[in-house]
Amino acid sequence: MRLHNGIDAECLMQMLRQNLIKEQDQWKPKAYNSVDIDTSEVNGNQRDEAVRWMLFLNRRFGFTPETFGLSVSLLDRFHCLVKVRPKYLHCVAISCLYIAAKTLEEEEVIPSTVDLVKISQCSCSVAEILRMELAILNKLSWNSKFVTAVDFLHIIHGLLMNYFPQLLKGLSDMTPSRHLGLLMRRLFCCYSDHRLMTFRPVTLAMTVICLELEQMTPNWLSMVIMVQQMAKIDNEDFIQCREESGRFLTSNKLLPTGYKFSAQKPLPKKSIKRKASILDDEDDIYDGIKRLYNEDSNDVRMSCAKELHQDNQDNFIQMTTVSAN
Repeated sequence: MRLHNGIDAECLMQMLRQNLIKEQDQWKPKAYNSVDIDTSEVNGNQRDEAVRWMLFLNRRFGFTPETFGLSVSLLDRFHCLVKVRPKYLHCVAISCLYIAAKTLEEEEVIPSTVDLVKISQCSCSVAEILRMELAILNKLSWNSKFVTAVDFLHIIHGLLMNYFPQLLKGLSDMTPSRHLGLLMRRLFCCYSDHRLMTFRPVTLAMTVICLELEQMTPNWLSMVIMVQQMAKIDNEDFIQCREESGRFLTSNKLLPTGYKFSAQKPLPKKSIKRKASILDDEDDIYDGIKRLYNEDSNDVRMSCAKELHQDNQDNFIQMTTVSAN
């Protein structure tokens, strides 16, 4: 099976394997203090507030979801290496966002440092941002590209769309890009909880998908188990991450999603279709996601699959075969 943008299951599995290797080499969990035990170091609540601010700036500058994911990864990685004082947090945060933009964005999208300071109203000078940017890169050994949960979300979502193309068919007004935008919104919310950053990026991405699949199909468990095995996600960590992220998303009113299923007149040998009512604001989660599926543009991003096709549960067996290779 091959999607018309050239990405097939084998390519997606290769991307998954490569990112898992990178994650194993790169990822380090960062445990923040949740309270002001030590006022000389940034605590978890201060970090979460900074991440929400970074998300606001990411949207304001029109950066991609990948840029935001990388910027948070840089922020947490830098905190693993350096004891940052709260008064420098905003400077560190916007510098991480700037580094991520320079790493992933097209040149014409990246603002000048002067515009960055002016638009963000970060209370930092141009010189301070440039010095902080240099300090961060030096501590990271000039490696500014890390695998993030956003990367894994693209790949896993692409695999699901490839092997289970009928997954979204029973939902009204739902396209792959809109569904990915919905998942991305929940993932971004999870980024703003420092407690969830102790889990592997692939575990967090799979958890977000799992919480949605549970609402969409009675066959969610078999899908989750298969991908969990392919991604080598520890079962205990996965269960714990699901419980904590589920509570957090529920407290932020992002769960349940709002899927409403209504039965239609049954047809011979055909299952009852389902419909869903999704809030309109899900469409506002990065219009650029549509490029991933080539729905509005010919500019194709290679981060995940882009079209649904083939309604056959035997694809599950094909997925296992590809994983084994």
